[in-house]
Amino acid sequence: MSPNPKGFALQGPDRFRLLITVAILAAVLFFQHFHILDRFEYVTYDLRMILKSDGNTDKRICVIEISDESIAAIGRWPWDRAWHSALLKALKEAGAKAVIFDVIFSEPSDPEKDAGLAQAIAESGNVYLAEADGLESLPEFRAGMKGSGHIHLNPDKDGVMRRIPLFMDFGGKKIPQLSLAYFLKGEIAAQETISRIPLDIHGNLLIFWAGRWKETFKHYSFLDVVASYALTQKGSPSPLDLKKEFAGKICFVGTTATGLFDIRPTPLEPSYPAVGVNLTVLNNIFSGHFIREAGAVENLLILFCIAGLLSLILHQQSFFRGALWTLLLALFYTITATVLFIVFGLWISLVYPLLLIFGTYFFATIINQITVTVERAKLYKMATRDTLTSLYNIGHFKLLFKAEMATVAMRREKKLSLLMADVDNFKKTNDTYGHLTGDVVLREVANTVKANCRALDVAARYGGEEFILMLPGADEEMAFKIAEKIRKSVEQKIFSHEKGDFSTTISIGVTEVRAQDGDEDSVIGRADQALYEAKHSGKNRVMIAKK
Repeated sequence: MSPNPKGFALQGPDRFRLLITVAILAAVLFFQHFHILDRFEYVTYDLRMILKSDGNTDKRICVIEISDESIAAIGRWPWDRAWHSALLKALKEAGAKAVIFDVIFSEPSDPEKDAGLAQAIAESGNVYLAEADGLESLPEFRAGMKGSGHIHLNPDKDGVMRRIPLFMDFGGKKIPQLSLAYFLKGEIAAQETISRIPLDIHGNLLIFWAGRWKETFKHYSFLDVVASYALTQKGSPSPLDLKKEFAGKICFVGTTATGLFDIRPTPLEPSYPAVGVNLTVLNNIFSGHFIREAGAVENLLILFCIAGLLSLILHQQSFFRGALWTLLLALFYTITATVLFIVFGLWISLVYPLLLIFGTYFFATIINQITVTVERAKLYKMATRDTLTSLYNIGHFKLLFKAEMATVAMRREKKLSLLMADVDNFKKTNDTYGHLTGDVVLREVANTVKANCRALDVAARYGGEEFILMLPGADEEMAFKIAEKIRKSVEQKIFSHEKGDFSTTISIGVTEVRAQDGDEDSVIGRADQALYEAKHSGKNRVMIAKK
């Protein structure tokens, strides 16, 4: 039994399409491995994030903003530490669950006021402080805090905030992210929850952005909170009911004033305060809404599956059907990737698979068109050329000659001549040296004829050892000169053979197209008659047709 049954063997075109698919797949894998198109992938990620964001945030989380309004009323930053002490006292009396500062108190100020803030931190018992690599709050503040965490941001290479490291190594210590630091100490079963958080290969959390900064979380002005506390202490009406607003709340305190806060673009908007990243991370942990990035193996399997489908699609003989199935595959994959992201929070690559789909189809189509063009050229050559000599065959020659005669009929001043040639004693050559040598003689004579023609002349094999030439623009005299040139060149040609070198000659009949000529056959007949006379006048000569 044949190892490759006909029904399963890859035929030439199928093998070629498979090679194209494999080549494009290899290129896409190269691009993906070196992250060449990641910026485009991020754009598709951001669009999916916009579709997924629902604006829902945990009501326990709020932010107290050190805003432009507060800066204008209180004064230039950094503020007197007494303001922060007052804020902590206000939130303690209001019953806040935790106060998380996205501010690093690293520089000492007035000793008395620093001592007051340290006491307020200790008395609150629920304060978390921020730290960065080599930068942390003063020891007296850290002594009374409940915990601390890093506020290191890790934007992607396009500068957009999409991920954040959950832990950072500072001086040999593994420091949790600020929100995570609170969660690890302030919530029950925190360790179990943390173990379920999906991270990328670098240990980063992919942030799920619930919405725009001004449209999510509860925002309070630092000034309003402190002013309300002062009025409450005096027994006066205050703009905020602190207990109602902050009881049981997790309060983040951070700068949002222009020029003070670290502005970062996010998938949802071009500027977002750094404190908002901490709120969002905690909101992700509370809600359990996480984004999981598909691993390298998963994305690789996706590409191989698509490559397999493309091989089937490219097997379609119809261009329209192939294009339709390619578009449907791209549309199906795009919708699938979007649904997986929105519903399940799974981020699978979109750009690289689409590149594979359209790249494979594009190059397969281009190469297929080139192949079709080449095949058509071959078919055209087979239909118009003589296989032995590569000259035109007589059928195609007559079509060209007829068209040229029509042009001459409309433009009487234009000249046109015809040559009929016959290799002398060709039967004797075949009998003496064999038919293979006879074929060589015919090919060499044909080459000699082409070499001695002008660029606009048309040569064809009439049949057997006869040739016919159309000479546009040539009158009888010029045609005779060309014929003589051909005759002499053939006469001088030496053929090598084991029986000895030999030469051959050619006889040629010449005629010029006349106004009274009815069709191409009458002209060909007249040239043929001149050839007959040349053959019977001793051969190896040129004869002009009688008028």
